[in-house]
Amino acid sequence: MNLSQLYYFAKLSEMQHYANAAKELYITQPSLSHAIKSLEAELGAPLFEREGRRMKLTPLGRAFAEHVKRGLREIDKGVALAQEYNGKLSGTVNIGSIYTVQGDYLPMLLRDYHAQYGQTVKFNLFQGFSTPLVEALERDEYDVAFTAKVPNKPDLCFEHVVSHQLVAFVAPSNPIAHLKSVSLGDLRGRLVYTYRRGTPIGENVNDALEEFGVSAVQEYEDEISLGGMVQADPRAVGLATLSIGLKSFSDIVIIPIEDIPQDFHRIYMVYKRDAFRSRAVESFIEFTSDYVPPKGAIPSTGTFS
Repeated sequence: MNLSQLYYFAKLSEMQHYANAAKELYITQPSLSHAIKSLEAELGAPLFEREGRRMKLTPLGRAFAEHVKRGLREIDKGVALAQEYNGKLSGTVNIGSIYTVQGDYLPMLLRDYHAQYGQTVKFNLFQGFSTPLVEALERDEYDVAFTAKVPNKPDLCFEHVVSHQLVAFVAPSNPIAHLKSVSLGDLRGRLVYTYRRGTPIGENVNDALEEFGVSAVQEYEDEISLGGMVQADPRAVGLATLSIGLKSFSDIVIIPIEDIPQDFHRIYMVYKRDAFRSRAVESFIEFTSDYVPPKGAIPSTGTFS
């Protein structure tokens, strides 16, 4: 038994597909198959069983995988600590993110991470919507994702990192543009545009609308689409999170909502609970868990312009 076999086993236990695992490991499928068979022969028991075109861990395989992954994480940490001692922490972190944190929170986070760890860790950034990003994380396309909470994902960790405020916004000529704040109930009977249902933010807004008896046109994916609709129709009221998307519109009036909590839309750092991670990824997760953005960095009705 050698370290390469354990790395190969850990990857195959995650992906449960020989061809995909071999591609991730940059080896041929026969080489991976030979390594796993040799490991099973040495242990004297099968670690995988075939289920259609995929490989499924046996009960022994599941128990063995838990210990192997824990051991590999510790080995990787030891190697990385030695590299850190010599100023050589390196690697790549693949991040999937909703765009609403890409204009403020995420750039500051990466800037401050580099300030502490240097420039040798590289980041690949990808943009998307919360549910597809989480699904891609489950397929190992990302190491970490920044998304809204997606339910029924017991194998993932969701750590709250930042929140965005829900606001109303209107054209300057709208009858409520002069108000310092509104209640959500004040919007009954008005033409309201907001997010489509089926997305985490859309479902959260829908719950609030139902609570206050407000009807809305729920058809839009993002703040830029909503801003465009409000800009095109002075009668309309938009409901959206206060984030970088609304900064595209200089001729809208943003109105705080009195009866909605400031942390209405909570955004999370998401990662797999038991996945094998490089020290670069581990250090980024640890840094992000403790990170506090500078005061005034996240948009609010007191700072947004």
